[in-house]
Formats: sequence, structure tokens, C-alpha cells
Amino acid sequence: MSTALLVFLGGGLGAVSRWGLAASVQSLADKTALKDFPWGILACNLFGCYLVGTLFGAFAHREHPAWLFPLAVTGFLGGFTTFSAFGNDTRQLFFEGFSALAFTNVLVSTIGGIALVFLGYKIAASIAS
Repeated sequence: MSTALLVFLGGGLGAVSRWGLAASVQSLADKTALKDFPWGILACNLFGCYLVGTLFGAFAHREHPAWLFPLAVTGFLGGFTTFSAFGNDTRQLFFEGFSALAFTNVLVSTIGGIALVFLGYKIAASIAS
């Protein structure tokens, strides 16, 4: 099976899983005083980070089939959350001794990502009106 097909299949399964988990968790949160916080997406992001760490830890210490990484990590976790890749990239920078770059990655990704969401929204809204 081609790598692209493995990523495609894993990505589809990851996206559907993200939708299901996020909707379920948010549905529970909506019944509480904390309903305005995006608990569903937070749960996906945190769980995805746990899973990517678990998989990278397992891959580092034993052999695995060549198809597993593109299906499970790039595909499934990429579809489930891109935050998991960000978390792993930051872990890798720390692991390799680049703590300043790791903190830079956190700051630029977080602040830059939020700023670009606002910018994209503003541009699209101004074009649409």
C-alpha cells in the first residue's frame, strides 16, 4: 500500500475520531457552568499529544512495520490534531538541547497562530461585507 494512501486513510479516521471525541466531551461540558470553554478540542489536543508521545516512545525502543508511522502518526494523529505534531516537535527540540528554540516554537506557534486566525477572519470578513 502506498504511503500517501496510508496517510489518507489514517487522516480520515483521525478527523472522524476528533469530531466524535470533541463533540462528546463538549456535550458533557455544555451541561456545566464551564460550557463556554472549548473542552472538546482541548481534550483532542491533549490526548493527541499523549498518543504521539506514546507512539514515538514505542518506535524509539523497538522495531515496527514501515506502514505504521504514516498510518498512525502522520495520518491518524495528523487528522486527529496537528497540535500533536507541534508538541512532538517541541519535545524533540528540548531533547536535542535546543531549549531556547523549543520556547520560541511555543511562543511563535501559539501567539502567531492566534494572530493569524484573527487576521484571516478580519480579511475574510472585510471581503465578504
